[in-house]
This record gives sequence, C-alpha cells and structure tokens, in this order.
Amino acid sequence: MPHRLLPFFALIFTVAAILLACADQQPVNADHHGGAAEAGEKIKVAIVTGQNNHQWTHDSPALKAILDADGRFHTEILVSPHEKDEDRAAKWDAFRPDFTKYDVVLINYNSMGGGRETWPAPVKDAFESYIKEGGKAYIFHAGNNSFTEWDAYAQMVGLLWRNPNQGKRLYLEENGEVVILPAGEDRGAGHGQKYAYAVDVRQPEHPIFKGLPQKWMHNVDELYHGQRGPAENMTILASAYDDPAQRGSGKHEPVMWTIPFGEGLVLTNVMGHWMGNDGPALECAGFQAVLIRSIEFLATGEVTSEVPADFPTADKVSTRKLDIQPIASVHQHLHFAHTECCPQAAPEHLATRD
Repeated sequence: MPHRLLPFFALIFTVAAILLACADQQPVNADHHGGAAEAGEKIKVAIVTGQNNHQWTHDSPALKAILDADGRFHTEILVSPHEKDEDRAAKWDAFRPDFTKYDVVLINYNSMGGGRETWPAPVKDAFESYIKEGGKAYIFHAGNNSFTEWDAYAQMVGLLWRNPNQGKRLYLEENGEVVILPAGEDRGAGHGQKYAYAVDVRQPEHPIFKGLPQKWMHNVDELYHGQRGPAENMTILASAYDDPAQRGSGKHEPVMWTIPFGEGLVLTNVMGHWMGNDGPALECAGFQAVLIRSIEFLATGEVTSEVPADFPTADKVSTRKLDIQPIASVHQHLHFAHTECCPQAAPEHLATRD
C-alpha cells in the first residue's frame, strides 16, 4: 500500500470507531425504564392506587387529568385489589404491575389502618428493584403514610406519618437551616386545620422551581408536621410554616424533597389533600404546575415547562377547576374517615380529620 494512503485509511478507521462507539450510547436521560427522553415519545406515568384513607377514586383521576392536559404524558391508573373484593387472594396473585414499563411511578396508595392491605412481597420486591436500577417515583400526599412494615420504603421516602419513636424528626429554621431531632423527641406526625399557606422554595435553582416565585400561596390543604423516619440523603425542595393559630407546629415543615435510592430517585410531595368530593389543594394552579414539572424532571432530568401566567404569588392563591370522572368502584361505599388513617400516630398529635 502506498505510504501516502495510510493517513487516509487511518482517518476512515477513526471515524468508523467513533460512529460505532456513539451507536452503543443511550440517548441523554433515556434508560430502560420507559425511555421517556427519546424524541417524540410521551412520558409514561403509572398512578398506583386502590387503597387509601383519602378518596382515591377522585384524586387519582384528578392527577391523571392534570398530567394528561399537559399533552406530554401518557398516564395509566393501576388499581389494586381490596379486602372487600371477591376472590381477593386470586386478585392479589394477579396484581403484578410491571413498573419497568413506566418512566415515573406515582404512589397514591395508603395501606395504613382501617382494613387496608399492604402489597404482596413480589410487588414490593419489583418496586424496590425498579428504583434501585434507575426508576423514578413520586410519593403523593398520604402515600408517605403507607407500608409501615417496609424498611426500604422508609429509606426511599425519608419522612413518613409515624409515631414519635419511629424515626427522626426534621424541620427547618426560617433561614433554611435543617434541624434534626432524635426518635422520641418532640411530636409525632399530624396536621392542624386545613388552610391556605405559603410555600417557601428552598432550592430556587432546582429545575422544578427555577423561574418560579420563591414564595407562593398554596390553596387550602393539610400541612403535615412531625413526620418521622430515617431522614437520610434528603434534599429539601420546599417547606411551609405551620401556623400555631391553625393548630400547627410553629415550625417550617418540609413539604417536598428528593432522596436517591440506588440508581433511582424518589420525590415526595405531601401536599394534595382530597376528601369526598372536595379537592381544593389539587385545584391550586401552583400544585398543578409543580406536579407537571416534577414528573418531567423525574423522567428526563430537566424541566422545559413554561411558567404559567396564573401561577400563584406570595400573597394570592390561584386556582383551576378540575373536571374529572371518578373511578367507578365497589370501594366507593367505604368510609374514608381520616381518623382511621394512622393508628400508630400519637393521639395527642393526631389531628381531628373529616
């Protein structure tokens, strides 16, 4: 071969090697859990529900409606069996969600109290593996009450509705400094009266909150206080001052945070109370925008959503009415009493609920 051709062939081999290497790479932010980052595909979301002390037949379709209206999400509601169901054991044996089909799994499930049931071991194992291997989860409101017997879930969620002796207590000072108290010190989980409160963004440069007001009014909702758990590896995204005049704790309580678990990520948002036919918290324009941005962030690692013109301000609530079709269910006759929610919580701190 003439020496003058060697540089040419060397260039050809170099370019070919680069192309082959690129072919082996996954697209940015895409993985085997649904591949939402691939151009043109909708973000796949599963809402797992079926048991809750809240009216899951209403708030689950409300969450789906909020996401579907955005146009970038494909949302499915996965409904578990219930202890009132006929052939319950067979239905539980058949309930095996394939979490890996979804980019984000939203947990709207509360197994605590009132005859409600936990997931079978194979479902727990599948969810735990899904997160460890890179899956993403959004824990919605009373979803952080659930699974008292599941240690890995407590690690994923960090703070849960638990007794004072069931983990550490975390709150924030006005300046954002995090205070952690040991198990047994201070109150257990509860909430005061439902009222509209100001959300303080603690990570304004985080993709979910970048460009949004650093303080905004959230519509009437429960504000959890005294939550307990491992409280490890948490990034506090937002908090809210729990007004003692509303039977609150007088502390800045965390309302949104993330925790890495294995290769995956879990985001908890304790806002979003719904009871009966009443869901003012989900009608909050701020809650809706943050939900959309949170799911997009979990699925892709970035947020492209525009800041909505009706986003609430530091002193004014903004709402959007929801037009939903409740899930037709044999469970609708059940009594969704809040007092059944969390029998483990210390009675003196368990708020009176509807």
